[in-house]
Amino acid sequence: MAKLTKRVIDSVPHPHTGQTFVRDDLLPGFALRVTSGSKSFVLEKRIHGRVRRLTLGAYGPLTVDQARKKAQELTAAILTGSDPAQARQDRHHELTFGLLAQEYLDRHASQKKSAHNDIAALNKDLSHWRPRRLSAITRNDVAKLHHSIGKSGHPYKANRTVALLRKMFNLATDWGLFPGPNPATKIQMYKEEKRERFIQPKEMPRFMKALSHEPNTYIRTVLLIYLLTGARRNEVLTMQWPDLDLEQALWRLPDTKSGRSHLIPLPKPACELLQDLPKANGNSYVFPGRYGRGHLRNISRAWYRIRGEAQLSDVRIHDIRRTVGSWLTMNGASLPLIGKVLNHSNVSTTQIYARLNLDPVREALESNARKILSFATEQKGGLKK
Repeated sequence: MAKLTKRVIDSVPHPHTGQTFVRDDLLPGFALRVTSGSKSFVLEKRIHGRVRRLTLGAYGPLTVDQARKKAQELTAAILTGSDPAQARQDRHHELTFGLLAQEYLDRHASQKKSAHNDIAALNKDLSHWRPRRLSAITRNDVAKLHHSIGKSGHPYKANRTVALLRKMFNLATDWGLFPGPNPATKIQMYKEEKRERFIQPKEMPRFMKALSHEPNTYIRTVLLIYLLTGARRNEVLTMQWPDLDLEQALWRLPDTKSGRSHLIPLPKPACELLQDLPKANGNSYVFPGRYGRGHLRNISRAWYRIRGEAQLSDVRIHDIRRTVGSWLTMNGASLPLIGKVLNHSNVSTTQIYARLNLDPVREALESNARKILSFATEQKGGLKK
């Protein structure tokens, strides 16, 4: 044994085979390990009845003083009951974000109707995190990602990404895959305003004209069915022939976002559109995808073209569904009826349409104004002198 110093370490020869140890006489367990090609510092301690050897680092990048200080810190941790060797082993086997993403998709997202949104986020904005261990992802990392997505003009998407991360880390903790804390908490979200945009009556002729110019009959029909039924976009895109009874004018949605089946009475124009659609051989989807396989998925490019021609650049695809609810409101439909048409599981979701129909409010204010001003007209000269 000897006090480990730079001079002592430099003087120790490399063995031709195997390894030799030079132990420090100041700090018990602190030693230099020498092999045929390297010299490194180690700490040997009995932890929970077992002798464990922890590698502190290679000599050169790590000085003897730095190594001794590191050994002292680990010794103190061991005396308080910690097991640095086990902690290091746990980190080595710790789950990566990519593996958590796969667990999340298999065990949770597969049960969601909106799983495609999660898949898109994981494959695009979060793909660079896949190799990272969960403990290496910090709250600052999440905040910077949120800011990056938001400043690129997508604040709502930035908020949804943080919400996805928060859910994933919470589930990882519930499943015993991650001890926490959750790095996606306490993130300052962007302010969101509830959209009340829908296609106004004066805008509808322009929209219908632009839609009639769409050359793809499937995309044209998708948007019309969307507009005539108020169904969700993915519900329309995944519509299947076995779920349609065109004689009875019914469409049965076996599984919806609300978690229950839903029966939609089809208007006559919708039935006529569907009857005229060509069917893809061996494909049960009403709107087949590329080469007749699967179902139609991405209609964004066509949508941007249509809304551009109609001069409705601020209207989103989801606003078509809101258009259905808004027009029903303007035609006097009750909120419970609108909620049933749109298959809302929460009554508050339908409340937005109460604000969109201003006719009853206008009528009440007009009546009230007439009543109030009737007293003024009884006075000489009324309100005007």
